[in-house]
Amino acid sequence: MTRDAWRPIRTGNRRSHCRLALKRCWTGCASKRKQTDMSLVSVVIPSYNHSRYIRGAVESVLEQTHEDVELIVIDDGSKDDSLVYLRSVTDPRMQLVEQANAGAHNAINRGLAMAKGDFLAVLNSDDIFHRRRLEVALEALGQPGIDLVASWIEVIDTDGKALGVKEGWHNMLPWPIANPKRTFAASDSFAKNLLMTNFVSTTSNVVFSRRLYDEVGGMRNLRFAHDWDFLLRAARQFGCELIAQPLMQYRIHSSNTISSNRAWMLFEICWVLAVGMMHFEGNLLYASDDRDALIADARALAESINVQGNDRIVWMIRQFVDARRKLRDPEAETRLLDDKELRDVFLDYIDAGDAPAVLAGAAPALPVAVPSGVRGLAYRVARRLAQGAA
Repeated sequence: MTRDAWRPIRTGNRRSHCRLALKRCWTGCASKRKQTDMSLVSVVIPSYNHSRYIRGAVESVLEQTHEDVELIVIDDGSKDDSLVYLRSVTDPRMQLVEQANAGAHNAINRGLAMAKGDFLAVLNSDDIFHRRRLEVALEALGQPGIDLVASWIEVIDTDGKALGVKEGWHNMLPWPIANPKRTFAASDSFAKNLLMTNFVSTTSNVVFSRRLYDEVGGMRNLRFAHDWDFLLRAARQFGCELIAQPLMQYRIHSSNTISSNRAWMLFEICWVLAVGMMHFEGNLLYASDDRDALIADARALAESINVQGNDRIVWMIRQFVDARRKLRDPEAETRLLDDKELRDVFLDYIDAGDAPAVLAGAAPALPVAVPSGVRGLAYRVARRLAQGAA
């Protein structure tokens, strides 16, 4: 809706006022819908060793009902036959960039920097877009104040068999919750539920405006949780919406395992939460002067955050970042990500625990209805969820 839609109308009777206001409102909304309908959408695929799935990912973009698409594939040093297929694609809407392996977040950032679209999206090379995904996403992005959308996701296995539908923060929560009504899950707040858990689940599940990208920037130097960090930075500044339809297929790999990287993953979870909460305070948390609202925020925060016994790491990171900010360090937040020796000190204090405990902090569980033999795959979601294209 345009600002003019709410311009005061000073002539005529009240009925005329209403008719004119509604006409302006409809015209403004229709104008924005028309703009999104005609928009170029840039989709970035970071490709790495997914020769079995890359064709499905590429075709799911090029066969969208919204045809005005720019597809940028960044092959991140694949060692399999991915490039054999990618080099054979002749659709002029796709461009291929080949680079030495630099990690998922770097591949995504390179693609986003190249993108010319009015709206941007990412698709991991083993996931699949629903044919109407971009069309439906653009309809949602045509609403006033909405700059990022995610959707429900259909979880599939290696062979494409459906395992269940994750409905945002409404199901498949990462750990058993005794009193869900006391957590952020009881609210309709996209941002607060995102602080509780990365319910968006993957970089494949976001479509966002160029305006948001220009303000927020790309992915930061996180191996497992770059998407969660990006989403929290976006949600604290821009309107976000969850579309109540499964508009993509998110693949769980039976071969994905986590061993020596568990401590690193937990460190990243703690870092994202520590930094995210600092930005939310006074904005989306504890922003009201009403005592009941302050009490509700305190209780919901206590019930919603779970770092698998690593609370002191969150406190350590928070104190470090706060101290560096007071010293006007321009890298106050990212120093721990980029300085290995410094980061290793914090990693030494991480309680990695066992695999189920670690994965609970980063990945959604599968639905209760899924057979027990399949539920073991939930433990492998974390790596895919956080690594994005890897």
